[in-house]
Amino acid sequence: MTYNRRQLLKELDALVAKTPRIRLSEIAQTLGVDRHTIENAMRSTRSISFREYKRKELLQMAQALLDQPDVSVREVGIRLGYSSAASFSRFVTKSTGKSPSRLRKEI
Repeated sequence: MTYNRRQLLKELDALVAKTPRIRLSEIAQTLGVDRHTIENAMRSTRSISFREYKRKELLQMAQALLDQPDVSVREVGIRLGYSSAASFSRFVTKSTGKSPSRLRKEI
């Protein structure tokens, strides 16, 4: 299928929202485009790489879920596709300098 950049990024956003830990190669295969086409669209339209985009999206989703006190840190990690609370915690700590629990207290 042929996409213009705006359509391509809209589809990408929908796929990442539905499956946060989806890989670039999986998105490219799903959309029927080369992974470099997606990277080029990201850089030219949003001025960031796919990797940076995914990191920001995951952090936004994590912060929204951490804002819900009835959802445990472990459950947030699971919902975002992490295999364990520890791997989710490492991601958040590395990205923000704060643990998920500390982020939750600050929200």
